[in-house]
Amino acid sequence: MHAKPPPLPLIATFEVAARHQSFKKAGAELHVTASAVSQQIKKLEQWLECSLFHRRTRQLELTQEDEAFFTVAQQTLNFYRQAHAVFLHRFERPVLRISMVPFVAFEICLPALSAFQQDYPDLQLRIETSMSLVDFASEPVDAAIRLGDGRWPDLETLPLAPAKAALIASPAYIAANPVHDLSDLSQHRLIQTGSSLDDWNVMQRILGLGKIDSCDILVLDDFMAAMGAAEQGLGIAIGVFPLIQPWLGSGRLLAVSPQINLRWQHYFVLPQDSAKRASLMHFYHWLKKQFEQL
Repeated sequence: MHAKPPPLPLIATFEVAARHQSFKKAGAELHVTASAVSQQIKKLEQWLECSLFHRRTRQLELTQEDEAFFTVAQQTLNFYRQAHAVFLHRFERPVLRISMVPFVAFEICLPALSAFQQDYPDLQLRIETSMSLVDFASEPVDAAIRLGDGRWPDLETLPLAPAKAALIASPAYIAANPVHDLSDLSQHRLIQTGSSLDDWNVMQRILGLGKIDSCDILVLDDFMAAMGAAEQGLGIAIGVFPLIQPWLGSGRLLAVSPQINLRWQHYFVLPQDSAKRASLMHFYHWLKKQFEQL
């Protein structure tokens, strides 16, 4: 009998075979053939210089040596699994899955992401773009960036920046279609997204305007598409600040109305008592600085 313990793969195969008392069932669990399991068991028996199974026609029976070594195998594998879990918990890079609307992802996060990775090399960030609310109970998402009133049950909401809005358009559109008075909006093409937060009916109430009866409305899926359409001179859109500030600063868009305060804010949202809260706070504080720099 070898003084050294047998190789771990042989122990793992034996544990499965002894548990099922069947090479065929063991092979199914290990995704190998019954013959492959049998060959591994023979190698282990040669190593230990003893027979581990009584091989019957349809079933394996444990020998006395088998029962003793089965306990050794289980204890060995259990310790290995537990130690491996501790190792991963200590050294694996935490993965943070963050949901955000496409505009925030492409205009705020991604351009500065390399700086975040340099500051926090031990954190792995995965950005998922979506316009819908997140169901943290059923989706593999750790936190989300959303615009709203912050009153979401059972969630922790951390403010990023107050939200303001203004009507915006491209310089070329304004040159060809001057806006002399906001009451003239019914004469212009209006760009709208599917979100109720920037619905024109809401905007006209906030601006104190009468009902805007425009028969020329361009409806797009999300805020980023609406801003792109406005930049291309396709009409007047509703810009949300501070997200849109860089576009105005570069002259890509112009404001055709004063900025007005909204009752919503940009929030960093995560489940209460999140196991990843400490790591998420690093990203939150970094992201808050990005919003402040806008």
